[in-house]
Amino acid sequence: MPELIKIVIDDSKLVAMIQETRGKKPMRIVADGVEYGIYQELGTHRTAAHPFMRPAVEAVRAGFTKAFKEAGSNFALADQVVEKTARDVERLAKQNAPVDTGALRASIHVYKPEQIE
Repeated sequence: MPELIKIVIDDSKLVAMIQETRGKKPMRIVADGVEYGIYQELGTHRTAAHPFMRPAVEAVRAGFTKAFKEAGSNFALADQVVEKTARDVERLAKQNAPVDTGALRASIHVYKPEQIE
């Protein structure tokens, strides 16, 4: 009778990584923390719009799309791409924000979803 060879594969790190990232998506939220930010962005029936978030997002869209595709299924790399893009949007939104007392610009920040739930 031939001798059996037993091979043991320790896949515990792989399993842990899959469980850790299962259902998660790399995500950041860039938001302002003032009540009137939405009215600056979109305008009202009395005032014209002064967009600052949408132009920031559009400015980084092409680079983000390319970098995110290159990250492929590498969750850690995709998360880094999302973080950098969110920081770029934050910076540009602060630059584009209408001149005010500084409250609007100072209130623009990047958040992870769990930070605002």
